[in-house]
Amino acid sequence: MSLRTKLLLAQAPMALILVIISVLSVGMVASLGSHSQTILKDNYRSVLAMQRMKESIERMDSAALFLIAGRRDKGLPLAARNRPLVESELQVQENNITEPGELEVTQRLRAFWTDYQQKFDRFQKMTDPEAAKQFYFAELEPAFEKVKNAADEILAMNQDAMVRKSNDVRRTAERMNNITIGAVLVALVLGLVLSTMLTQRLLRPLSQLSHANKSLGEGNFNARVNLQGNDELAQLARDFNAMADRLAQYRNSSLGELLQAQLAMQAAIDSLPDPVIIFGVGGDVSNVNLPAESLLGFGSELGAKDSQSNVDPSVREVLDRMRAHVLSGKG
Repeated sequence: MSLRTKLLLAQAPMALILVIISVLSVGMVASLGSHSQTILKDNYRSVLAMQRMKESIERMDSAALFLIAGRRDKGLPLAARNRPLVESELQVQENNITEPGELEVTQRLRAFWTDYQQKFDRFQKMTDPEAAKQFYFAELEPAFEKVKNAADEILAMNQDAMVRKSNDVRRTAERMNNITIGAVLVALVLGLVLSTMLTQRLLRPLSQLSHANKSLGEGNFNARVNLQGNDELAQLARDFNAMADRLAQYRNSSLGELLQAQLAMQAAIDSLPDPVIIFGVGGDVSNVNLPAESLLGFGSELGAKDSQSNVDPSVREVLDRMRAHVLSGKG
């Protein structure tokens, strides 16, 4: 798995959380929308039907008053236009029973409307104005009030249901809002924790590489990085280990060569019969051969303060003058 893929996977929890939150939000919006549609479908149609029915039955009552006043030319057409409208809206109501007790009220409304139509038919056939007037106030108007009151009862029933359902939707929206906020907070915390853990897991190899590189820079040629896998960091670790191996081999081979050169040089100066003294850059004695040790009295610890303690003072004075002359750059 490549490093890029691992980095993308480290961000996957946050992406998954966003998807979950989006799905949850869409579901909540859809749920609220369905509640609103339920209100419109179940109650608003009944409210609209009863309002239209009341308007039509009131116009029929006005038509009856025109007939009492002797204006049959206005009364009869007005009644003819509104009578089918009342029947049509009543049928709508009969097909939209949604609330408890609404069916019984609708059945009473149908009975009251049937009774009103029969009385209206008798009423419009009367030719005596006085008899028609008495029949209107004794029979037709009470029948009209029963129809109107029953329609008002259905109207109020559905309006109350709309208010109740609207409050339910509001409470549901508040509850869903609280759930959404809680889910978002939990999801963000969970996503941050998971992403942080995955990111730290990805950065751990970098820390190992940095520590090994620092150790190598301080001279620890045994520093190695143990990373498994086939990603870029694992390949970088293998390259680092190969470099450290080559540096260790070079260091070991260089030390061997230097040791061999030193031994060869020591054997060369020891083979000379005359005393040989080698001074360092600082002017101290760095090496002598065996004749110098035996004839001039140099100690075995070269460079120490007492390495020339056994040397004859006259010889030591000559050596000091020679060293000063060489260090002064005159020869």
